[in-house]
Amino acid sequence: MNRRVAVGMMTLWLLGGAADAETLDARLHWLQRVVLGTPVSGVIAEVAAVPGQRVAQGEVLLRLDSRPLQARVDGLAAERIAREDDRDEARRERARAQELYDRTLLADHDLTLARIALARAEAALKTTEAQLAQARWELEYSQIRAPFDAWVVRRNAEPGQTVISNLQAEPLLVVANAGAMLARARVGAERLPTLAPGQALTVTVAGKSYAGRLQRIALEPDADGRYAVDVRFDSGARLLRAGLPARIELP
Repeated sequence: MNRRVAVGMMTLWLLGGAADAETLDARLHWLQRVVLGTPVSGVIAEVAAVPGQRVAQGEVLLRLDSRPLQARVDGLAAERIAREDDRDEARRERARAQELYDRTLLADHDLTLARIALARAEAALKTTEAQLAQARWELEYSQIRAPFDAWVVRRNAEPGQTVISNLQAEPLLVVANAGAMLARARVGAERLPTLAPGQALTVTVAGKSYAGRLQRIALEPDADGRYAVDVRFDSGARLLRAGLPARIELP
């Protein structure tokens, strides 16, 4: 091997080492991964979510049979009207009792009874209003909606399935943020002085590059003595799966 060839090979090796020093191996992670359930018990009437499907924020993904819940709301709404009438009548009775008392035509005891009747009517109305608010809340949460634009990752629910959520909401669906992901790599302590949160970095996945920002640098090392770094980037409408290999290009 002549001197010129040896020098050329050494130059290529040095360049390759420099390039490697500016690139980190990484894995993709979801930016947000949320397990969805409902705090309401009932029977599932519809599941509109399919794993791999992209859904919009606010879109209904699952719906319980709302008929018993709606019936309770309607019944309590009617009961509230009756309680309001009772309250209004008790107010009129208290006003009449006060007038008679002021004219010395009514005893203290009778005025006290009128006041107690009004207090009870007002308390009954407040109790019914609280029950109605709870019933409306349960009706609202008998549907599971997408908390943000998301990919449906997992589905653990089928129509006809009974949901019992007295103690803890059952995990029925799993969704992940669509459009934003994390590329996670690990670096040695010697690289930390060159990195800072908010720093612009480039993430490459399957040959396509994305502009990203350094979001997090771990405060403690892993078992191997390296520190985790997370780079957030926007993947747009493209579906990228957690666990895919990626590369983070350092400036």
